[in-house]
Amino acid sequence: MVLWATPRSVSTAFERTFSQRPDTAIIDEPFLDVYYFSKWRRSNRFGDCEQRQDYQPTQVLEEIKSKAEAAPLIFMKEMAYQGLPYIPQDFLASAINTFIVRHPHEVMASWYRVNESPTNEEFGFDALKQMWEIVTKQLKQKAILIEANSFRRHPQKVLTEYCQCIGVNFYTQMLSFNEDKWRECQPDEMESRAKWYKTLDGSSGIVPPTQEKVEIRPEDVGMVEGAHKVYEELYNFAI
Repeated sequence: MVLWATPRSVSTAFERTFSQRPDTAIIDEPFLDVYYFSKWRRSNRFGDCEQRQDYQPTQVLEEIKSKAEAAPLIFMKEMAYQGLPYIPQDFLASAINTFIVRHPHEVMASWYRVNESPTNEEFGFDALKQMWEIVTKQLKQKAILIEANSFRRHPQKVLTEYCQCIGVNFYTQMLSFNEDKWRECQPDEMESRAKWYKTLDGSSGIVPPTQEKVEIRPEDVGMVEGAHKVYEELYNFAI
């Protein structure tokens, strides 16, 4: 199954709950290297990486397929904007596609906290909406969506309902992070991980949301307003 997300949407924390299950293998953002480092990349945010330049979308798909027998349940988390340019529709049709969404004001505030500003494509709401329409309208799959703050406030309730929707049992051990196996990082990724996942790596479970006032920069106001329309539309489907 696949969880489609925008960056800074608590998607990795949600993914990490599944890493605590004894029956689950995790695939974390498999198209990231293609999107940011390959010849087919759409962004140079993280600079060049010569050994990843020839990494092809077809290789990613083959690697995903090769992991299909690693465990009874395969949980793949991916940013919609990273996967959308490269994933064929037959792949989507073969998977249980689910979604997580967070209020865009909070998403942008989280970008600011790591001293970054996204492009509109990286902000991710347009791609999330496109993926949603492909899955629910073209493929006619059931709409399964998590709202980030609802999950953070009521993790057991939301996880229980989500597990029911995808046809697996909920395990209470999903609520405590006893093992750090959600993603194996290469040596050159450790600095980036420390920056982007500082809060998650320092947590032993789901952290409740906190209220904070962050002023959206003038150049980002239009992006956030457009994303808010997507959020409001998808919010109605949240479990």
